[in-house]
Amino acid sequence: MTRRIFVTRPVPDHIACSLRARGASVEGYDGALPMPRADLERAVRTFDAVIVTISERVDADLISQAPADGPLRVLGTLSTGTDHIDLGAAARQGLQVRRVPPAITSVATAELTLALTLVTARRLIEAWNDLRAGSWTSWMPYQWTGGLLAGRSLGVLGLGAIGGLVAGYGHALGMRVRFTARSPREELPPWLEQVPLDSLLAASDVLSVHVPLTGETAGLIGERELALLPQGALLINTSRGGVVDEDALLAALDGGRLGGAGLDVFGREPVDPRHPLVRHPRVVALPHIGSATTSTRDDMMRSAVESGLRVLDGLSPAEETVPPGFDRTVDRRPAR
Repeated sequence: MTRRIFVTRPVPDHIACSLRARGASVEGYDGALPMPRADLERAVRTFDAVIVTISERVDADLISQAPADGPLRVLGTLSTGTDHIDLGAAARQGLQVRRVPPAITSVATAELTLALTLVTARRLIEAWNDLRAGSWTSWMPYQWTGGLLAGRSLGVLGLGAIGGLVAGYGHALGMRVRFTARSPREELPPWLEQVPLDSLLAASDVLSVHVPLTGETAGLIGERELALLPQGALLINTSRGGVVDEDALLAALDGGRLGGAGLDVFGREPVDPRHPLVRHPRVVALPHIGSATTSTRDDMMRSAVESGLRVLDGLSPAEETVPPGFDRTVDRRPAR
């Protein structure tokens, strides 16, 4: 029997063809976005597996649209986080929830974190905009001066797959690296130190956020926490926007407490381009592109549909479903 999989975004032909060769049918949504709720409701009533993105809210009401005796058995997501899915409602409906293994997105997101840190610290966007506006009329010793990263302190909030790579990048740049995590870590390299959250904040010239959005981490970095950071510190967030209190962040920037912020994520996405953080002169804002390399997105899509197919075939779902040939250290295909 054909297993029918629906993805809320277009599926590349090379991935769809490989599934068809295995007797599975995959249908990607190629209509105007955001995807109408009615189409998503129709999908959960019709398909064996539905794979969404972080832009679709899979709440209890949507899940209830799937009949108890209907075909739907799997809810997948093209992300490592599942904060957009009501996990309790899915469990009550008897649905398997599958996510993309963090290993697949870790290198791309860590590299984007490093890029945001460098661009924010050295004021590169401001300098680029001034150059295009014709403001570079003569070399000036203190025009567009930023801050060195070498010799400064990097605080990594959450030492998972991404945070661990970011810590290594910071060390390679000559930074002093500390981190905080929920549980003690053993056998750390001599250059890496685990400290409590408040100690981490007080010592971080750059704070890089790498924790999932949960009930415990929502608003974790608020007014009190931002006030603990050293004067002129930078905040980099490539995790989830809801981890940082955006009003408190804006106030810290406006008050001169923070030197800048690099944000790839926001509490509400897509973020309004008129949002004061997007328009702020000391903020580098990006449209949630942490994993946006061609090969990484291919691997995410392939992993998501492969994991769903394994469940439908009665095999172990194995969260760490890594696509054949996956190599997290090499972006194998040119950008399109």
